[in-house]
Amino acid sequence: MHPAIARRDHASSHVRTFTVVAMATGAVPVPGASIAIVAESAAMVNAVASAYGVSISVGTVVAALGPAAAVNAIGRAVFIEGARLLGWAAGPFGIGAVSALGAATAGLQTWTLGQLAIALCENGGIPLAVDQAQHVIAGARETFDSFRREPETAEAVEQRRRKSN
Repeated sequence: MHPAIARRDHASSHVRTFTVVAMATGAVPVPGASIAIVAESAAMVNAVASAYGVSISVGTVVAALGPAAAVNAIGRAVFIEGARLLGWAAGPFGIGAVSALGAATAGLQTWTLGQLAIALCENGGIPLAVDQAQHVIAGARETFDSFRREPETAEAVEQRRRKSN
């Protein structure tokens, strides 16, 4: 196997693992669970960077999101925290709905950060141009949907996306 493919596969396995962990954490209907997701995201970025032997930070990855997407991500986190508080007042149905929403949001955000971390590493740790970052974010949304349904399908979508570039 070509070393570049092996590095990407290794980094992608970290992203898949941390995405599942973030989804499980996001499903916990306890206010403040988002703090754990931030720590998990930092660990994922470090694992991806280690797989490539490149030095990047969570700040670099978040900067690649761009201001609008970063504000959107923060807004979602605040919304989920507020919903967790209200979910307890709404009873079991409210808690279940908030858990599902929290899991999906945490998963999408973690998956997107992971895909951006991979792209940054493949770019030598150099920040991505806006259009490159937007392309990665759009691809992450597409592959996350297939990842949620069936993890093997996400790999096929990712391979198809790479071939189209």
